[in-house]
Amino acid sequence: MIRIIAKRYAKALVELSEEKKSVEKTKTDLTAFVVAVDSQPAMQKLFSSPVFTPEDKIAVIRELSGKLNLQAATQRFVEHLAETGRIRYIKDVHEAFLALLSERQNRATVQLTTAAALNNGDLADIKKKLETLTGKQVDIDSKVDSSLIGGAKARIGSVIYDGSIKNQLDKMRNHLADS
Repeated sequence: MIRIIAKRYAKALVELSEEKKSVEKTKTDLTAFVVAVDSQPAMQKLFSSPVFTPEDKIAVIRELSGKLNLQAATQRFVEHLAETGRIRYIKDVHEAFLALLSERQNRATVQLTTAAALNNGDLADIKKKLETLTGKQVDIDSKVDSSLIGGAKARIGSVIYDGSIKNQLDKMRNHLADS
């Protein structure tokens, strides 16, 4: 249910930002707002608590918007979430907004895990192969996990491509155990 609500709000925000030709600024604003709220447990409690009125929440939103230099449209959107009692879903709306935006821009984020750090040339080669595989422009978020022994593992949404040596050894072990 929360995901459906978050997607509806995210879709409205994407359409508004496209109409105003402020997609990147909206993305930056919303991300800054979510990061600021996430870093303050007191603010998280305020936004999730029914004890505080929408007016209390809007006052905090306005103060935070001024500090973060949010554009008026983003500030008004967040205030609307507070007015409708949906501000507690801001993180879900943010995630849905980013996903919808990536889809509209034909982009995908890839979580790439390798056994050792990659140089820029290897990373560019992998990026090119993943773009060919997905048919989308990819952004790579890479990290190192030495337990993979060698190779790499790529996660694109819910799809995982596992070319690690650890995975190959696990498959061989399971095959031998079944024999």
